[in-house]
Amino acid sequence: MEHSAAGVQSALDSTSPVSGKNHERIATFFLGSKAENQGIFKKFLIDCLHDHIKARVDYSPKEPACITTDIQESQVFQDGLRNLEKNFNDLSKLLKQYAVPSFSPSYTGDMCFEASMPVILGYIMTMLYNPNNVAFESSPITTFLELDVGAQLCRMLGYTIKADSQASGWVGITCDSTVANLESIWQVPRDLKFYPLSLCESMKEGGPLAFIADTFKIHPCAYPDEEVLFYTLHTWDLLNLQVQDILDIPSRIQKEYGISPTFLQLALEPYLLQTTGKDALQTAYGIVLPPQYLISSTKHYSWPKSAGIAGIGSENMVNIPVDANAHVRVDLLREALQERLNNKQPIYAVVAIIGSTENGAVDPLDDILKLRAEFQAKGMSFVVHADAAWGGYFASMLRERDALRARPGASNDGIQFVPSGTLRSRTLDQVKALQLCDSITIDPHKLGYIPYPTGGLGYKDGRMRFLLTSSAPDLTQGSQGETTGIYGVEGSKPGAAVSAAWLHHQVVGLDKLGHGMLLGEVSFICSWFSAAWAAMSDSSTPFIVVPLNPLVNEPDEVKVEEEKAFIREHILDRPKKDLLEDGLAMKELRAIGSDLNINAFACNFRVNGKINTDVEEANYLNSRVFQALSLTGVEEKPAKTLFFLGATTLKMGAYGECCTNFKKRMGLETESHLDLFILRNVVTSPFQTSGKFVKELTDDFKNTLERELEVVVARNTIKPQLHSFILQGTNKLFLVYNPTFHNANGRHQLIVAATIVYILTTSESKVLDELLATGSITGNIRGKDLDLHAVHIKLDTVLKARTLESRYRDQAYSTLGTPFYLYGTQGQQHIDHMLLRAPNAQLSAEYVQLELDTKLSDDQLSKGVILYIDRLEAAMQPIDANNPPIFFAPGATFNVAVYEDKNSPIAHGPGLATVDPQDKIGTGKVTLGRVVQIDYVALNAQEFGDVTPNVSFESSI
Repeated sequence: MEHSAAGVQSALDSTSPVSGKNHERIATFFLGSKAENQGIFKKFLIDCLHDHIKARVDYSPKEPACITTDIQESQVFQDGLRNLEKNFNDLSKLLKQYAVPSFSPSYTGDMCFEASMPVILGYIMTMLYNPNNVAFESSPITTFLELDVGAQLCRMLGYTIKADSQASGWVGITCDSTVANLESIWQVPRDLKFYPLSLCESMKEGGPLAFIADTFKIHPCAYPDEEVLFYTLHTWDLLNLQVQDILDIPSRIQKEYGISPTFLQLALEPYLLQTTGKDALQTAYGIVLPPQYLISSTKHYSWPKSAGIAGIGSENMVNIPVDANAHVRVDLLREALQERLNNKQPIYAVVAIIGSTENGAVDPLDDILKLRAEFQAKGMSFVVHADAAWGGYFASMLRERDALRARPGASNDGIQFVPSGTLRSRTLDQVKALQLCDSITIDPHKLGYIPYPTGGLGYKDGRMRFLLTSSAPDLTQGSQGETTGIYGVEGSKPGAAVSAAWLHHQVVGLDKLGHGMLLGEVSFICSWFSAAWAAMSDSSTPFIVVPLNPLVNEPDEVKVEEEKAFIREHILDRPKKDLLEDGLAMKELRAIGSDLNINAFACNFRVNGKINTDVEEANYLNSRVFQALSLTGVEEKPAKTLFFLGATTLKMGAYGECCTNFKKRMGLETESHLDLFILRNVVTSPFQTSGKFVKELTDDFKNTLERELEVVVARNTIKPQLHSFILQGTNKLFLVYNPTFHNANGRHQLIVAATIVYILTTSESKVLDELLATGSITGNIRGKDLDLHAVHIKLDTVLKARTLESRYRDQAYSTLGTPFYLYGTQGQQHIDHMLLRAPNAQLSAEYVQLELDTKLSDDQLSKGVILYIDRLEAAMQPIDANNPPIFFAPGATFNVAVYEDKNSPIAHGPGLATVDPQDKIGTGKVTLGRVVQIDYVALNAQEFGDVTPNVSFESSI
């Protein structure tokens, strides 16, 4: 078996200590999936409650007791107590029966695991005091803890903490990463970018800082070795000062001119972005092209949402495409930066994703930082922000044990042996590069194992936090600490969340032998799962399981099969201790799988040995597996689910090359450009290596897949069946087929001219192609006052016969209106809606009345033409029970345009409704006849049974 050298490193390096007693120490962090540590936990809870009760009893002895014995013995009190007990028990029962079991090693469905014992205890202990961290005076202790949590995260991320310096690294605690991302837009690039403009405004004649205009100098980005008068800089230079130079301005002015922080704040306040608004400054300085963000197209949804809230507009949150591995394309990022440099369009920031929510992909942050240096040399500067909401805590793998926080040393022997993995060297390089970012989003409530609400926003230079506050920053805050609530967009904040984070960090340690060890075990288990997904299928299995991250030897099919065999023999069923000592096996584990700890993968299937190519059908299979291995309704009880998986959709608009490449590896077509529904298992539990638990979970998955496969294969197997047609006309008969998008037996739009010959007493099931080949149909006819059996119909001419497979459908509904096929004779005309996209509705009408400025010929009517009614189809979709096509009713009249249909009767899409203005036959009106056919149930049905179309027989108006 071969391995590529890139991205593969030794399993036994300095970031991968072997777990022995270390795992036993990790076991002290959690209550356990079976509450194995319940005795210890109960003791702590009782101690916690006892200490709090004592604090209440001991506080202010002069205070009288508010709840007396008489009150407690009263009927009202007892009734209230019973009410509390009933609702308490009801809630407990609901949670016990229906809450997602995030504490279980069987749960890999989302980005959460059980909170650690230190976290729960810290939260409960502090919640009893209910501190509000919006102001220091209401939360002196928890504000102090918040600052210390920030310092802990700074050290872990690699930010330097400088004593008595506001330029020190600083992390502020938010409720989550969405708010942290919003603050990063509001506070860091937006205000930072416009601060020089505000300062320049204050230096104008008559301004409060005009007296320094002739002497205050700065180093422009374009020529950093020169000092020029700040006031003389052009707008472009003002918008592209380097971050450090901007942050130095306030302290420089104070030092060089003896100006107090208070005066400087008051002098600048009328000109700051927070006061004037962005538009006023852009207008004053002639900024035509607004500053923009450049960010990976796989960004979290909070980014465009935050851009809208912050007032920069989501259209200025510009997507940069990703490569086949879901990493941002640095070459395309460079092109985007150069284009904006050429057009003199400023950049607020470039954002690197360090762990995407779909698959944990890590962008090349080190290359992005090099790009920043490259463009600064050209005179363009911007902030580099890392969205490490998911991946930030992996920085603990890089940190040595702090002597001040040292815990008992680790040992390689132990009762239970649990291997620990590390990240690929490429990923570690990006985690190391975090310390060079101007700002970082991090989420303790994700891989910090800390409950909601805890997020964080870190600054390499803590002075950035003063951009939002209206308070003048002093160089030190003194012994009283500082009010953290003034820096962010939040108001009240729970001190309990901060205490939880602080206690967890203290107990576990944000270093190699603490949190790094925990995530090391998680990384190993993630790789083990990935190996199981990769080797689950081969060329002989009826199903295909494909991880998003490719195997080492792809695309060589022969070597891939050898690699899968190696995984089955040397990894999946090996004793864990032997596995870690096998250098080749560990090398393979590190070379495959996720950048972090989210395995994205998808399934496909074979029908009669042939790989399915339909994206919709693969999506359907994966959605069925997801439904079986997740909770999708409040009434579902988690105890019935053996293994929990998550799911997501790789949207073509965001994942482009990555999604297309993934489809190819799954054997799917790529012409349709459909989004891909995929599965995820998010590994956060360090306890899944117990026994053969990973194998048990993946076996459960395989059994579920095989069960769901039966349904999907059945609906994609061509076999004889009964077929349903709409009969139109009297002097000339037309048959309009009732199709289905999701059943291979009926995935056709078909219009046939026919002649009734005679009535028979028998009928039979056939494949549609065979039925057409015989040239006749035998079946039953039903209508309002008609019920004929065994009618034999001779087929004359096929007007339209087109497949409805997803690859042949259009990417968008037509913008010309709603397209129909128009056909018939001079005496009778009929229409049938062109099914160009799914979901859709079959809309057919016979005996329509045409009023056109040009008469249609017999040849045009016998072959069929395209008729557009003046209804925008996209505005009506999706048509379903909540949005039925009420416009399509007997007697309804529409303006229409009619075009020649240049396609052959058997042509497939996409583009069948695309018309040339030169092909227009005429315009006018159409009025629907007395009978219309409307079906949006059977056509779009995913499950098949006794589903029949809805036929309307109302008389025309």
